Amino acid sequence: MRFSAKVAALAATTMILVLVLASAVYGAQASDPVTVSVTVDNFISISNPGDVALANIAGSGGSSEANATWQVATNNDNGYKLEMAATGSPAMTKGADSFADYSGAGVWAIPAANSAFGFSVNGTTGYQGFSGATPIQIATSPGETAGENTTVYFKAEVGASHLQASGSYAANLTVTATTL
Repeated sequence: MRFSAKVAALAATTMILVLVLASAVYGAQASDPVTVSVTVDNFISISNPGDVALANIAGSGGSSEANATWQVATNNDNGYKLEMAATGSPAMTKGADSFADYSGAGVWAIPAANSAFGFSVNGTTGYQGFSGATPIQIATSPGETAGENTTVYFKAEVGASHLQASGSYAANLTVTATTL
């Protein structure tokens, strides 16, 4: 019996020793807090609707209108602004000949003895002319967007009693989208 008591005591002591060592080895702990971060850069894009061709205007006067739509997308939380500027003043020219930059307000109207070129963002009111390279804000958006359209309606008119030189006139415009 004595032998089994010694074996039992040895087994119990071994077990206690294993548990103590195991808790010392496996019970130790160390930690290292870590932060993972990423920065998403501002993004903005603008579509290119292509050139706009107004229909011919008869030599005895008349008007022509056409439009173009730009789509802007941005991930900027503050949104964007859309501006348009002409490279020349007046905007619509052919050599030394030109259409005056529209100077009315609201609904399109010019005197019969004049010609003019201008634009509206909504197509029926709010017509305005260009100021050369000075940008004119045509749209704004307060937040991010996957794609927002702005349609600009261009109009040229020759008054019934105005002699506008014949030929092809052009206005070179730049439309710029900028994050806010």
